Amino acid sequence: MKEIICPYPWDCGKNFDPLEMEKNDFEFLKSAAEKRMTFMFLHCPKCERQFQFDTVQWKADGFGFSEPKIVVEKKKKTIKQLTAILAKAKIEIPTDYFDYLTGNNFNSVISIFADEDDFYLYNLNELCEKINVDGKSYLTIRQLKGFASSLEEIIEEKPQTTKEQQFSLTELSYCLAIGYENTRILFIDSRDNNSLWVFHSDGGGDCEKTNITLDLITKKITCR
Repeated sequence: MKEIICPYPWDCGKNFDPLEMEKNDFEFLKSAAEKRMTFMFLHCPKCERQFQFDTVQWKADGFGFSEPKIVVEKKKKTIKQLTAILAKAKIEIPTDYFDYLTGNNFNSVISIFADEDDFYLYNLNELCEKINVDGKSYLTIRQLKGFASSLEEIIEEKPQTTKEQQFSLTELSYCLAIGYENTRILFIDSRDNNSLWVFHSDGGGDCEKTNITLDLITKKITCR
């Protein structure tokens, strides 16, 4: 395999042999290269930062990190403007959760799994910002549509067993992302608009059900 260049020149930017990566990353890369995957996550063995990788172009792109010296000021939109963005995209946030997002009791930190790192909920502004998934732009709240589209190109979808066990890619594409922890994405089950699941964006698209619901969040019940 050819060398890979770390996409963070301001702090690393070094060339490295794929064999230098962690075993799981290397095995994932080998499998992805055979399938000619254009979207996946790997970690630089030099700086340990995560990056996106395209095995066809053999090119790494940054993901979630920016040069510390560059200060990007984001002007917040009004609730009216944000509501218009959601309406244009035909996205409906469950009413109770929308009220929670726009109320004074919103708390971005939430515990999803005991003894694991906390997740962070996107605020309404963040949900309406654009995010790049495999070269295409999506609203943050609709990012799972991008992941589902990418997965559809590289895997053959298997029939569902039961609704409690997995999502079809079509169902996943309609789910709304509301938070994250590293590469794990917290989302609302589009089938009942209440159950919360976690999508593992660097684990082949696996979905994991949580014991948390939107009701628990909006009613401010402790989730530990």
